[in-house]
Amino acid sequence: MQLLHTLAVVLTGALAVSAGKSKPKPKPIPLKWGVLAFPRYVGLDAYGPLELLNIVAFNTPNMTLSIVAETMDPVPAHISNSAGALTWVKPTYTIDQDPELDVLLIPGGQGSRVAYNNTRIINYIKRTYPKLKYITSVCSGAQLLAKAGILNGKRATTNKFSWAELTASGPGVNWVPCARWVVDGNIWTSSGIAAGIDMAHAFTKTVYKNETLADRAANILEVEIHKDPNWDPFCEIWNTTSGGIPKTMTMSM
Repeated sequence: MQLLHTLAVVLTGALAVSAGKSKPKPKPIPLKWGVLAFPRYVGLDAYGPLELLNIVAFNTPNMTLSIVAETMDPVPAHISNSAGALTWVKPTYTIDQDPELDVLLIPGGQGSRVAYNNTRIINYIKRTYPKLKYITSVCSGAQLLAKAGILNGKRATTNKFSWAELTASGPGVNWVPCARWVVDGNIWTSSGIAAGIDMAHAFTKTVYKNETLADRAANILEVEIHKDPNWDPFCEIWNTTSGGIPKTMTMSM
């Protein structure tokens, strides 16, 4: 009887301790998205993920999507060499305003080569990253992350057509030559242009833990999502595993 009594006391104490332990609070989901816009960014780099995220926002209370630029002047996207064919986006904030964001998305394009040498933009990325929950890039936007030092020692990917040029800008980065997108901690990088949509779908599925919503958004957009981050036929087309082929076209991304 004494033994049973002792066991009962021990079990009661253990249950009390267990009951007293609070369950870990769920990690808050990122609600404040920002896109860094600079002249001659590729529109689809930004608008592809934004279209999918816009549908996610309709189903996610208090989620916001903002445009951050160097000034409040409208920013032209790179569509063609004809000024009349350019599309413009109106910024929500300037980089000097340092808006409070949870996620920053950085597109690529010809303009990323200019932004790469823009100290104000690179410094904005540097000082903003520690305050973010996540940072993401599409296409050659990864070279801005590399210039800011954020990718040093990290796994990342970028546009395959311009692979040799872009990876040379980040010698301290563990570039993944065959990947649709790559996740390393809170850094998400995707391959060229349309890959940003696949990355946004994967982000919704993984971070928001809502594959149903991610699939619904893709179905509304009527886009076929590649859900395997290792799916990348373009690394073979552009020979990225051997460092990439010399550029033979006048157009670059």
